Amino acid sequence: MKTVLLDRDGTLIADPPDERVDSPKKIKLFPDSIAALKYLAENGFKAIIITNQAGITEGLISEDQFYAINAEVMKLLAPSGITFLETYMSPHGSEEVNDWRKPGPGMLLQAAKDFDLELKDIYMVGDRTSDVQAGINAGTRTILVKTANVDVAAPDADYTAATLMDAARYIVKHTAA
Repeated sequence: MKTVLLDRDGTLIADPPDERVDSPKKIKLFPDSIAALKYLAENGFKAIIITNQAGITEGLISEDQFYAINAEVMKLLAPSGITFLETYMSPHGSEEVNDWRKPGPGMLLQAAKDFDLELKDIYMVGDRTSDVQAGINAGTRTILVKTANVDVAAPDADYTAATLMDAARYIVKHTAA
């Protein structure tokens, strides 16, 4: 199954100034999110969201609020036609070291188990070095997308994309049929 693993905040939707999407009012899609996901869908891809949500541990948002916000994100992305198989979320804060929070591979490994994915054949796409490192730690191919921060660098990424559409084109070009 052709699948792409996507970070959510900073990759599909813009990070608000406080970096916490704690309300549906703070959801803002990047201009090319729908077009990029549509391109992937038209080329037979499905998607899985892999997201750190430290705001839960910080007490800024509950898990129920996260899932309500995520449902709204999925609703906004629905016109793309892509099938989202699942959203994996880590509620752990950055000071908590564990395999579930990116850069740990836990969420990616669980997705591979749940959907019988060959991680070596798929991409982890995200806007932070922790996204790229999670992909490397899990054995995926990786793309750093500079949607949220043009100054971030991940020299170990397989590819650095300026936009999500750039990343989508690269994935389609470099994935076997």
